[in-house]
Amino acid sequence: MLWFALKSIGSDRGKVLTALIGVVFSVVLIELQGGLYLGLMHKARILTENTDADIWVSHPDVQLVDLPQSIPEDRINRVRTVPGVAEAEPYIVGNAYASFGDGHYENVWVLGADPRTSLGRGWSYTQGGPASLRRPDSVSVDECDADKLRNADLGTLFEVNGRKARVVATTRGILPFTTTPYLFTSLENARAYTGTTPGHCSYFLVRLQPGADRQAVVAEIQRRIPELSAFTAAQLGDLSQRYWMSRTGIGISFGAATLLGLLVGLTMIAQSLYALALDHLADYATLKAIGADDKQVGAVVVWQALAIAAAGSVVGVTFVLVTQRTMSSPIAPIELTPQLLVAGVVAVVGVCLAATVLPALRIRRIDPALVLQG
Repeated sequence: MLWFALKSIGSDRGKVLTALIGVVFSVVLIELQGGLYLGLMHKARILTENTDADIWVSHPDVQLVDLPQSIPEDRINRVRTVPGVAEAEPYIVGNAYASFGDGHYENVWVLGADPRTSLGRGWSYTQGGPASLRRPDSVSVDECDADKLRNADLGTLFEVNGRKARVVATTRGILPFTTTPYLFTSLENARAYTGTTPGHCSYFLVRLQPGADRQAVVAEIQRRIPELSAFTAAQLGDLSQRYWMSRTGIGISFGAATLLGLLVGLTMIAQSLYALALDHLADYATLKAIGADDKQVGAVVVWQALAIAAAGSVVGVTFVLVTQRTMSSPIAPIELTPQLLVAGVVAVVGVCLAATVLPALRIRRIDPALVLQG
């Protein structure tokens, strides 16, 4: 039956090409939509994944890592005495306006950490580094935000909320979910730029001792400071991700586009397989006349669908990988995981198998007497 299935596919390349296009279209749409979704969700949790903190302590009403409320900084001493805590440092995340000499201004997020620690500082530096931010009025900018910040580079001067800021370092690829640029600076500079009340900060960033139980430390911090909330980095990242999911409807839009791709693929594949079945009715009747049962004859359509799914998936995944390599960027990242690639192919194979229902039903109704009539 496999040989007959492949033979019938090769006899009508036009119909098979239509089905292959449907498979490739579905694979590409599913994988790229999924990759873009994962990339955007990674941007939503970029701070919690890269600031070297195991635990974040915040105001209890925090909904998003970029939208904190101030907390009293003196509570950090209680955190430092919790068993398992190796280091705890204050961190400031605040909104401000950057203004330039030509009158242009841009909304920015100011991120301030103690430059003597790795907790909360920037990464992926292309020029300068964390040590440069120890200077007064110094900030780092990301190269991907250059167009928003008037092509700011090393030495560029501008103002942040009316205070002087000089670019002393640049990074690449540190972009939030929104289009608002990040400016890394020292804790004191951030306090001045954002107008944070003295003695207050946005978060306490906590690094644990090797082998410490994160959940146990989180529970102990929560017990000792009940007026604040403690999260593991993963938990706060999940909270930020859910915020954008619920506020923007991004999950619905990506899901609807993916479903549309599957429906288009299903239609094209089903139509092609049905047309192939109609073209070979006499052949199927012959198989039945020589003793093949409905299950065996129906298997021919299944093998056709699987062959088309395999060929289309190879082409589609190849195209997706090339697209990721050439078009993925920090602004619109495409993250392709092995799980996503496998899930996309499995979904398309399922669509191809679903498309065999109509041609299989048509074949079941074939009367072997057609052979004699011919």
